[in-house]
Amino acid sequence: MADNQNYSVIIDFARSAQARTAPPGMAKKQGRFADLDPLDILVPVVNTLIDRTGVKVRDVRKVLLGVVHQEARQGLNLARLLPLHGDCKLDSDYTGGTSLDRFCGSSMESIALADGMLARNPDEVYLCAGVQSMSHIPMGGLNPLLNPAVHEGNAAGFMNMGITAENLAELYGISREQQDAFAVRSHERAIAAQESGVLKDEIVEINGLDHDDGVRPGSSVEGLGKLKTVFKAEEAGGSVTAANSSQITDGASAVLVTSEAYANENNLPIKARIISFGESALKPEVMGLGPVDASIQALERAGLTMDDMDVVELNEAFAAQSLSVLAEFDKRGMPIDPDKVNLDGGAIAIGHPLGASGARITGHLANVLQRTGGRYGLATMCIGGGQGTAIILENPNYTPQP
Repeated sequence: MADNQNYSVIIDFARSAQARTAPPGMAKKQGRFADLDPLDILVPVVNTLIDRTGVKVRDVRKVLLGVVHQEARQGLNLARLLPLHGDCKLDSDYTGGTSLDRFCGSSMESIALADGMLARNPDEVYLCAGVQSMSHIPMGGLNPLLNPAVHEGNAAGFMNMGITAENLAELYGISREQQDAFAVRSHERAIAAQESGVLKDEIVEINGLDHDDGVRPGSSVEGLGKLKTVFKAEEAGGSVTAANSSQITDGASAVLVTSEAYANENNLPIKARIISFGESALKPEVMGLGPVDASIQALERAGLTMDDMDVVELNEAFAAQSLSVLAEFDKRGMPIDPDKVNLDGGAIAIGHPLGASGARITGHLANVLQRTGGRYGLATMCIGGGQGTAIILENPNYTPQP
């Protein structure tokens, strides 16, 4: 697939643990990063990548940083503030920065932008990262205001993600039990990943936390079934609960992206080739289906099919949303084997710090391909407001089995 073309590549990936939030007014015993400035979560992750790869910091042309709700502690262009941070090993005289807000897809968008820039400037390196302190800046931001002319002023359809999940559960006939079973599986796989040590190399210990602290051993469908619905009353048909939704967390993630030629010339490791991107737009009320058309576009651009994908990282915004995406792929004659999806659990178990999730699932996909020996992988996610994004990676160390 990658013959005769100089692809962009991911040379390394690192992230913080994802820590449960402690919003203002909540006891901070559960918020391990709640007192940290977002940059103080991100800097150790970036420094780890620099140290581990040995990349020349003066070749790191730009920081492309996904961060949702750029205000208060997340304002003033964090991407530029990062190299200016006294503990950051980037050189502020050479590395600039642009902060991006595409909701959940922000840091995956940063990777897409780097890929485009490298087409013209292949001798540069881009730090594609994401950070989110949901302890400091709540979902929706500090002062959300929607122009009444936007989508007929339908703030609920545009902004309330839980309602969109309820919409999909109704549309696809997804039961509460199915959602809870999906959530339990996410926890079980995340626990297995933690116990096996496969996440050790990707998580940088910060503030004494070296694991995703939202993973719950002993989760069961029976136990989850006792929880009340959050967004729609159960007697009115509601089925989405806190337990079958992604966890609200603080965290950071980052990948270093350059051209394959530059990586080879500078003896840098290559974790994955970036083969293609896809994106979609759709009605905000069913935004959770965004991964479907985005993934199909990415596959078509790569000249591949879903059967070619050895592993899939599907961001778990909600169990109802993820199950609806899988159901829609089935409906379109492109079934995905559930055993290929989120091998190490997903956002329901480990959390979803909005700006950081795109780089996390992309970098983790590269690691999973290396670990399993698969050739191609797909990472995809829905985006609030009615969008989707997707990326296809190739394992450069793939060896066909006899």
